[in-house]
Amino acid sequence: MNDVPVGSEVPASREVVARVERLAEAAEQRWHLLAESQREVGLDPESPVSPAATRGPRERARELRDHARAFLLPRARDLDAPLVVAILGPTGSGKSTLLNTLVGAPVSRTGVLRPTTRDAVAVGDTADLEHAVDGGALAGLAPDRLERHVANVLPGLVLVDAPDVDSVEHADRALADHLLEVADLGVFVTTATRYADRVPWDVLERAEQRGLGLIVVVNRMPAGTDAAAVVEDLQALLAETDLHVRDVIRVPEGAVDADGAALPPQTVEPLGHWLETLSADAAGRRALAADALAGALRGVAPLAQSVADDLEREVRLRHELVGYVQDAYADETKAMLERLFSGSFLREEIIRHWHSFVGADQVTRFFADRIGQLRGAVSALLRRGSKAPVAAVQQ
Repeated sequence: MNDVPVGSEVPASREVVARVERLAEAAEQRWHLLAESQREVGLDPESPVSPAATRGPRERARELRDHARAFLLPRARDLDAPLVVAILGPTGSGKSTLLNTLVGAPVSRTGVLRPTTRDAVAVGDTADLEHAVDGGALAGLAPDRLERHVANVLPGLVLVDAPDVDSVEHADRALADHLLEVADLGVFVTTATRYADRVPWDVLERAEQRGLGLIVVVNRMPAGTDAAAVVEDLQALLAETDLHVRDVIRVPEGAVDADGAALPPQTVEPLGHWLETLSADAAGRRALAADALAGALRGVAPLAQSVADDLEREVRLRHELVGYVQDAYADETKAMLERLFSGSFLREEIIRHWHSFVGADQVTRFFADRIGQLRGAVSALLRRGSKAPVAAVQQ
């Protein structure tokens, strides 16, 4: 799929839409086949997997299905749909505080307990929220895992506060991963002290693979020369990747408001201006959506190849298993025929049925053996008391 055009040329091609539909259909079929095979052996394909477990065929098949169903299809069919902007980052990075500041209202819960954000918190105007939730990128979320808040601040955009990408709760991490898959733009929030943590960068590898555009927000930046050193080091880390970073924005360390839910508005002014400009530019939003779709189509190729490899491996294993069963059956059939032709099988059966007929079961044979032994013992005693025939003749 590397030949998919980038930018506003994507929607002009009906072939792209048809290709995405075929990919989504193949992903659904692959998932149904895998789920059916797991149910046949008593497994639940929908059961959660431990975060420490290695991603296997089931996880890859589900990821491909979800990505095709939740993002590729809706976005390919409608590039003018509202953009989904996912706010991602590690625990305690200030994602919820940032969202509350941008919106101007405490829509996302903040606090010192971890994890704080357990569900997806979506903010947008009424029409944009309905479009995203009813048939768009957020349609696949369970209703109990999605909070909706109406705020007419950034038309054309739906901001979504995601759970921590490094959450200790597996369900929360899975939800964050899903939001990464359905986003048109990611706002990756980190801090001046945690920007090099390993787990968030592992998550960003998927953003790199699917070509997701990112705005990197470095929260709680210190004053003075330390800030420049942090930015320089972060940019060096970003330069080692193929991440599509559109901007790096610094948010200085500042006092939160009285409720502890937001920052002073001026501290997030660069990010707010970036999003306001995008909100006011319909053509720019359309171009960003097209770029996100093109990047996702290119990025889905490794995942689709992995799923295809899994399917090929399963087919090979099935053939090997069938061959093993057929060989075992053939060996047993050959052995049985040899016993039939040699007569040993029939002889053993005849003897078994004869013993059953005359009542020579184990109990009968036990008593018969004991009586024989007793008779032999009595005879020996009698012989011991009488003279030998030769001695009688000599006398």
